[in-house]
Amino acid sequence: MTKLVSAFISLVFAGNASAQSFQSVENCRQLVENVDRLACYDALQPDETTMKIEPVATLADAPVKMARARFNVQGEDARHSIYRPRIELHLSFANSSLKRVSALALLVTIKDAFGDVILVNDSKLDINIRPGGSAASQTYFFWEDNQFMHDDAYSKLIGPVTAGTAKTEVAVKRVVYQDGSVEAY
Repeated sequence: MTKLVSAFISLVFAGNASAQSFQSVENCRQLVENVDRLACYDALQPDETTMKIEPVATLADAPVKMARARFNVQGEDARHSIYRPRIELHLSFANSSLKRVSALALLVTIKDAFGDVILVNDSKLDINIRPGGSAASQTYFFWEDNQFMHDDAYSKLIGPVTAGTAKTEVAVKRVVYQDGSVEAY
């Protein structure tokens, strides 16, 4: 009888630990900021009772993809209001949906030739892309040289960008359509 009771208690605790593990993963998944979400996942500690959690559903790929990424290195040019050297990133996107796109939420990752992450930028972009079409964004990302810092974004990017080895990856997280609908990926 005591073996049966201890087996039942062990089963209850194991089920409770799995539910707690699942809830912890769900709590992390709810975090909006990538840095916070990653820190939350890193803090989770698997134990003997943790069960493997399978995703509930697989999300479809976003219908908007980066079509082109182009870096531009600008030197100081007071005539054009560029007071410090900077690196610009110009992006173009292709829309495979049947709706006109008005805005995108993006995760931009820039890697070096080794595939190591140099920079991650979570941002939003207003853009007008017709259904089945493509468009270059009128706005762009830029990183200015800070002569007093040697580990700023500009300092990390300048080598790979000028060597032509910087690689840009863009994950579209959300799409806002002209009709007001929003899709998350």
